[in-house]
Amino acid sequence: MKAKTPAVRLTAAPADPLRRQWGLALLGATGSLLLPWRRANAQQAAASAAIAAATGPLYLVEIVLFRGFGAAAGEDTTAAAGVQAQDNDTTAGDSARAARFGELLPAAKHKLGDVVGRLNSGGAKRVLAHAAWTQTAGGWNSGSGPDAQTLGLASAGFSGTVRLERGQYLHLGFNLSWAAAGGTHYTLAQMRRVKPGDRQYYDHPAFAAIAQVTLLGNDGA
Repeated sequence: MKAKTPAVRLTAAPADPLRRQWGLALLGATGSLLLPWRRANAQQAAASAAIAAATGPLYLVEIVLFRGFGAAAGEDTTAAAGVQAQDNDTTAGDSARAARFGELLPAAKHKLGDVVGRLNSGGAKRVLAHAAWTQTAGGWNSGSGPDAQTLGLASAGFSGTVRLERGQYLHLGFNLSWAAAGGTHYTLAQMRRVKPGDRQYYDHPAFAAIAQVTLLGNDGA
């Protein structure tokens, strides 16, 4: 007959008042440390929401500038005319609303790499510059937009601006000049209605552009 094993009663150790006070104090201190951070985050979120409400959604704009395919007989490729609005907007829009530049994007976030590959295929090396960035749209006829220096295009001989504007519709326009070898200047001056996600071709015999505008939303997600 086996001897019975005496039952062992487990009892909780009495709480250490000093340790409990220390733990509560730590929780209180942690909460106090987090409070300013939470307030700062809330203030930043409110500021971002206010900017988004005032300026509209954020867009990703990407352009590839490349050597054109030559001029037609008698065509003046150096004429520096004003921006030609190929697709006018029926809405006057808020011309006082300036576009807000966001940031240049690294090559890993470019969407037109396949275009660059085709243009440079066979050793042609037609591409002059390639840039992508984020911004909001200015009001229709606001005339605002990042310049060639901001977009990193100046080193390739470009000057002028790229304009993203919205009235009733969204438009992307170029007012860019290119200083080619030999000192000849060519100007691409076109404004065109665009649909987010679609690729657009801007023709010029000396240099042309392929562009794509992508809607990112108010928070750039």
